[in-house]
Amino acid sequence: MDKEAFDKMLKISEEYFGTANDPDQIPISKEAGDKIRSIHPETILYKFNKGNPIAWEVIIPTSLSVMNNFLHKKISERVLFEIAVKEKKHEALYLCSAFVLPEYRGRGYAKELIMKGIATLSQNKELPLYCWIYSNEGKNLVDSLSKTLGKTIQNRDE
Repeated sequence: MDKEAFDKMLKISEEYFGTANDPDQIPISKEAGDKIRSIHPETILYKFNKGNPIAWEVIIPTSLSVMNNFLHKKISERVLFEIAVKEKKHEALYLCSAFVLPEYRGRGYAKELIMKGIATLSQNKELPLYCWIYSNEGKNLVDSLSKTLGKTIQNRDE
C-alpha cells in the first residue's frame, strides 16, 4: 500500500475511533501498527479497490491472562496492546477493530477480513475470541461472527 493510501486510512480510522484523545485506547499510528504486526504479519488485513484500502481489520493475539484482565476491566486496551506486543502469545484473539468505508458497507467485507484473520492467527487451534464493541454496527458484526463460528465472542462491556 502506498504511503498516501496508508495515511488516508490512518486519518479515517482516527476520525472514527478518536484514540488521540483517549489514553485508554490503542493509538492509531504507523508505529502502533508496526508493533501489532510484530506479533504476526497478518494481524492487520486490508481489502482494496483500485489500489485504495476500503476496509481493514485488526486482530491482536494475546495471552489468556491479558484477555481475562481486559474483560474484567483490570487493564485498558492500551495496556492490553503494550503487554501483547511484548508477550507475543497466541492463547486468545482480541478482535480489536474493523472498519469499512461508508460507501462499501453492507457487502460483508468486515466479516470476510475478520474470518480470514481468525483462521490465520488461530494457527488451527480453538482459541477464545473477545472484543470491545464500539458501535451498533460492531455489535451486529460480532453477532454475525458468533453465529457463523458457532461460538461465543466475549465482550468487555457485557
